[in-house]
Amino acid sequence: MPTPILTYETPFPQYPFEPEIIPHFKQSRAEELAEAIPPMFPIPGRQRIIPTLTQEVKDRGYKNFTIDLSTAHTDAPLGLRALGVIATSMTIIRADDTFDYKLNSPSNDATPAEKGLEEDQFEIEEIYITNSASSGKKAIIRVIWNPRLIRPM
Repeated sequence: MPTPILTYETPFPQYPFEPEIIPHFKQSRAEELAEAIPPMFPIPGRQRIIPTLTQEVKDRGYKNFTIDLSTAHTDAPLGLRALGVIATSMTIIRADDTFDYKLNSPSNDATPAEKGLEEDQFEIEEIYITNSASSGKKAIIRVIWNPRLIRPM
């Protein structure tokens, strides 16, 4: 049990981390304050609360996009908008040579790609690829989406 702290202002001991007891706060004062300070939103009457079961919606669709790195690309779109999907994540499965990608807009910052890199922090509307030509090289990007989350473009 903590040691009581006695202070000059309070004649009774107070223990650390315990709320201070206000002896003069009564129900009538609470009702007076409730009338003086109206709620910001109307308070609903009695309502029946119905328990709701939720289930995580799993991703269902994916596509592996193969990129020919032997051809130079500058902000070339991968084609997600043409598919009409918004991806929830992407993973670089293979990267034989260096290339950069940009998410959602060609004006965004480029990210250097490497095998195993995964993006899953936000929705991906399009992926833009930039690389210099290197013969016989390719990259594979797996894009995952949920068909239930497809939005009209």
